[in-house]
This record gives sequence, structure tokens and C-alpha cells, in this order.
Amino acid sequence: MADSSKQPDEPTFDRRSADIGIVCTHNAEIKPLLKVLDRTRKYVDETSVFRGGFLDEVIRIAIVEAGSGFAAHRAVTETLIKEHNPAWVISLGFSSALTSDVKAGDICLANEICDTHGNALPIKCTIPESKRIFVRKHVVADQHPRTVAEKQKLAESSLAVACDTTSLAVAQACNHMSTEDRTIRFLSIRSILDSFDEQVSAKGIDTMFEPPAGKKPNPVKGLLSRFRKDPELGPWTVRANQQAIGLNKFTLGIIRQLAEKLGKSR
Repeated sequence: MADSSKQPDEPTFDRRSADIGIVCTHNAEIKPLLKVLDRTRKYVDETSVFRGGFLDEVIRIAIVEAGSGFAAHRAVTETLIKEHNPAWVISLGFSSALTSDVKAGDICLANEICDTHGNALPIKCTIPESKRIFVRKHVVADQHPRTVAEKQKLAESSLAVACDTTSLAVAQACNHMSTEDRTIRFLSIRSILDSFDEQVSAKGIDTMFEPPAGKKPNPVKGLLSRFRKDPELGPWTVRANQQAIGLNKFTLGIIRQLAEKLGKSR
């Protein structure tokens, strides 16, 4: 018997699966994007926050705020793929510049990601470079660089232009979970928070890049509360919030391009 409560032209959606998956560290990196999603849902798994919603009515987005740590990002990416089956996974967040080629406020996508232990993974990225948009090699370090000397050392050893601590974990999970029948496509999109010649305090690192392990990812409200307690963080909080707007705007454009390829445009 037909369901008389369902309108004839009402679309049917699989709310469990997703077209695009996004992995970030904390809420401040993706808050502008969350504002444009509708029919959102949320659940918390230990220190990670999973969210789902729709963009442009038909593009299904699954997002996980993983918190800090390489292992945490790899684990939640595997969970994201198992539970929501996205065609694309994006590692999204803040990075530091290692060379003068890129500056604070620029967007940098990875065409290769390496680490400091000899591992490297090429990334297929067909997005062209343009003004303040770069496609270059990234490096993942065990700890985020704080001083100019640390950035210079990473640049010399890796030949990368940007550094974070987690994007390779997401890329490895996508690569590991791809099969002969299905490839999990991956992109790393990073906003450059600090230029190569800027030094970031330990408090700034903890707040913007690596929230303390064992705590839920910090929302923007959490950043502001820290600022009230410690004015040293004020300029970094303002910069992060501003750059998240540009990062999310650019990412929305990329998501819509990917959705067109998947036949999901409105």
C-alpha cells in the first residue's frame, strides 16, 4: 500500500550516506560552512563530533570534528567512510606557511603530503592555482612548528610550503579503504593562518591548531572564552575567525564542483 502521507514529488534521500565527507580538528574551522547546511544532525562519539546536513537541498555532507592527534584523525576518517560512504573526503583546516611563497590568508591545496619519517603520498588535485590559491607539497609534523627556525628546518627537510599535523592521516585512511571497485577520492584544503616569518606562542598552537587531547573540539565560543582569560590569544582568535570565512567560502565552491561531477547539482 502506498504511503499517502508522502507527497508525489517529494525526493527520497538516504540520510545515512554522504556525497562529501569533511574532517577537521575543531569547530572554528568549519563554523561558517555549518551555517549554510540545512536538515542538520549531530552526535558525539567520545571526543569527536559528527554532523550531517544538506547543501543546496541535494548535496549530502558529513562532517567530523576529530580533535587533536594523527591517530584520532585516521580513526574518525575510517569511521566516516564506513558509516557514511562518501565519494570524496576533504581534510579541512588551518596550516602554517613554511616559505615566503604563501602568506597568511592564502588557501593551499596539497598535491603531495609527506611526513618527517620518510612517508609520502601523492595527491591528485586538478584544481588550478590562481591568485592566493596554491597547489603545493605539504608536510605533516609530529608537533606543529612554533618558531621561525622550526619552520625553516621543516621547509629544508621536506621541500613543502605548508605544515599541519593531521592531513596525511586522513589521506592514508582514504587510500587504505579504497578498493578495486571503489576509490575514496581525497583533497586537503588548508587556510594559511601564520606566515613563515611569524612566531606562534604555545598557547596559540594549543588553541588554533592542537586543542588538548581528551577534550571535545573547541567551538568559536571556546576560543573567545580563552581570549577573555588571556588577551595574548585575541589577535589569533580574530584572524582564525576571519580566515575560516574565506576557507569555507572556497570549500563550498569546490564541493559544488564535485557535486556536479557526481550528478548532485540542484
